[in-house]
Amino acid sequence: MSIPAVLMRDVSYRYREAAVLESVDLLLNEGDFLGIIGPNAGGKTTLLKIILGLLEPDRGSVEVFGRSPRKARGTIGYVPQYARFESRFPIDVLDMVRMGRLGRGRREGARKAREAALVALEHVDLVDQACEQIGRLSGGQLQRVLIARALASEPRILLLDEPTASVDTRIGQSVYGLLERLSDTLTVVLVSHDIGVISRYVKTIACLNVRLHYHHSRELTPGMVEAAYGCPVDLVAHGHPHRVLPSHPVEGG
Repeated sequence: MSIPAVLMRDVSYRYREAAVLESVDLLLNEGDFLGIIGPNAGGKTTLLKIILGLLEPDRGSVEVFGRSPRKARGTIGYVPQYARFESRFPIDVLDMVRMGRLGRGRREGARKAREAALVALEHVDLVDQACEQIGRLSGGQLQRVLIARALASEPRILLLDEPTASVDTRIGQSVYGLLERLSDTLTVVLVSHDIGVISRYVKTIACLNVRLHYHHSRELTPGMVEAAYGCPVDLVAHGHPHRVLPSHPVEGG
C-alpha cells in the first residue's frame, strides 16, 4: 500500500482566541491534483503552512510522505500568494529560478544548479526568457517563473496559494492548464477563489471554512459549498466553468 502524499488527522489551529482550523482530516494520495476553495479567512493559507511545517497545529497530526512536515520539507515546492521582491532588482529569470535550489542542504556546483533551473524553465515554457531581467516580464510570465522556482527543488508535491490572483482570466487559465500537465508527475495542491474555473482542471476538490469538506471527488456538491460559504446553491455543474448562487439574506442588510 502506497504512503499518502499528505495525511492530516484531527488537525486544529487557533490564532489567539479564534479558531482557524477545526478537526481537519485530509488524506491526499500521490499523484492527486487537489483544488481547495473557500472564503477569505477560511484557513486555506494556514492549511498550506501546516503542510509546509511553518506552523505547528495545536492538535492533531500531519505527515507528508510518511514523515513530519519539517523532515519532508525537501520534497515540497511552494508558490506563495504574493512574491515580495523589487521588480527593478537586476536579477534575470534563470537566477531567480536557481534560488529554488537554496536551503535544501545540497552541495552542488553552479553547473548542476543551472541545469536544474533550465529543466524547470522547460516545464513552464520559458527557456527563451532565461536571460530576461525579471522586471520586464508580464504578470503571467512572472507567475510561471515562480512556479519554475518551486520546481527547481525537484519536489514530489507542489503547493500553490492563489497563483492566479494577480493575473487576468485568460492568463489564469493558462496557469491552470500548466498545473494540470504538471500533475501527471507531481502531487499538486492548489488554493483558489476561482470556483468556476478550477473544477475543469483539478482531479479532486475540497471546500474549507475552518472545517474541511472533502469527498475525494472532482464534483462540488451543494452541501459542500453551502457549508463552506454559508450560501445555498442552485446549481453545481460537474466539469463546467459556472456556479449559480441564488440571492440570500445578508446580515445587516
